[in-house]
Amino acid sequence: MLYDNLELHNVAELVEVPGRPGLLLQRVPEKVRQQLRPATQAVYRQAAGCEIRCVSGGGTVKLTLMSYSGPVQAYSYAGDFPVGTHTIGEEPTTVELTLPEPGFLAMDALDRNELTFASSVWRLLFPKGEIHILAIEGESIRPPRADEVPSRRYLAYGTSITQGIAATHPALTYVKQVGWRLRADVINLGASGTAFCEPALADYLAARDDWDFASMCLSVNMLNQGVSAGEFEARATYLVDSVARGHAGKPLVCIGLFPSFHDVGLRWPGKDSVSTADEYRAVLQGIVQRLGLPHVQYVDGRELLTSMNGLIHDLLHPNDYGMMEIGEKLAAILRQKL
Repeated sequence: MLYDNLELHNVAELVEVPGRPGLLLQRVPEKVRQQLRPATQAVYRQAAGCEIRCVSGGGTVKLTLMSYSGPVQAYSYAGDFPVGTHTIGEEPTTVELTLPEPGFLAMDALDRNELTFASSVWRLLFPKGEIHILAIEGESIRPPRADEVPSRRYLAYGTSITQGIAATHPALTYVKQVGWRLRADVINLGASGTAFCEPALADYLAARDDWDFASMCLSVNMLNQGVSAGEFEARATYLVDSVARGHAGKPLVCIGLFPSFHDVGLRWPGKDSVSTADEYRAVLQGIVQRLGLPHVQYVDGRELLTSMNGLIHDLLHPNDYGMMEIGEKLAAILRQKL
């Protein structure tokens, strides 16, 4: 979306929050958010995968922001190229975007065809946080043009793994890794702990027409929180069917569960799963097979992440190496369909 000469990427709506200055970067529209489970409502107020973008006619761009969920690291890029790291606090914080020495990126020496983003595009990336935008300053600021950003757009829905909760940098999430390899812009609708294939979200995803290919990783959250394979089947069927039939011809990869503690006979403390990981995988595979659409494919998560040593200590979330492996292998599958 566009706001005051900025592009707000992966932001569906700017929301006024009573008692807070500025506007909240929210990943789904408020009317959709209100139809979701309370936990899901909270997670879509997180700016995971959101970016503030602009092109400046010269000089420094200043963005004044606040984070209402504790300090958050934000990462500035000039096009494809990392520039700096900035801490957004719970008090107004001004981030200054300016190209440091030697300033090579301003010399227009690179072939645009080899780049995903034009180097003139400032990008401020957020991995999380309830981020509010308060003010923008700068000379001749404008949103990027279509030829300065990727022409392809990749939509990803899933759990905290999709959101990228354990990646040490937003560029290391498997979703960003896919985008980098396929030179695509990324719409990240991962929902940490709350990917419950909710009907209102299914309808919203089916109605969106701003993506070219998609993946849905379904859903270890439901397994961990005691949802039976039968209920998972009903919810996932509606989600997959709605999105697939609403976007004929657009590649859609449905990802079965990645390897985790479930596969070695362990249980999360305080949680009782009533189905198994293999039952969930078989359900999602069956949904895709019954759908019988050539643009929809099932991929077992164990084909993308091939070893438990690609996980962090909880034996659930991929570490950076695991994220890179998933991104590389998922990109290869999607590339064949594009």
